[in-house]
Amino acid sequence: MKNKILLLACCLLLAACAAQSDAPTSNIKLIHSASNIDELLSYNAVLRKMPPAELGRELQRINAYPASPSNNVRRAMALSMTRDPIDLAKAEAQLWNVMADNSVEAEKLKPLVQLLVSSYADLRRVADNAEKSSIQLKDAQRKLDQLNDKLEALKNIERSLPAGGK
Repeated sequence: MKNKILLLACCLLLAACAAQSDAPTSNIKLIHSASNIDELLSYNAVLRKMPPAELGRELQRINAYPASPSNNVRRAMALSMTRDPIDLAKAEAQLWNVMADNSVEAEKLKPLVQLLVSSYADLRRVADNAEKSSIQLKDAQRKLDQLNDKLEALKNIERSLPAGGK
């Protein structure tokens, strides 16, 4: 009898599950922002391939553009490609201007700007560390040269001593 009740309960449970198969599912909608992030990313790729002379001309051209969040991002991207610490600081300042802007265009660009700000900060840290390492290397080389000079002087003194003193 218990087996029949258990079998009946299982059948009812399976029937209930089958009836619920049409449960509503959530639809995920991808929202495509009308910002020009794709264009800016493509522009960055083009900038990376430019030789320094052409990059300088591009910077002059960008500086003539009117101020807008996307133009500030373009200017920052171009400035960052010069690999000059001063230009990198200028690029970060351009990006912070976009971060402070509350316009619709700036709001759409903020995820990209945040990524660029952190990337440029890392670049500055690496450049600072490279400069410190370069200074330390020069100091170590100078000390090594001084020690070699002292060693040569001691060798010359030893050579000038009479051989019979031993």
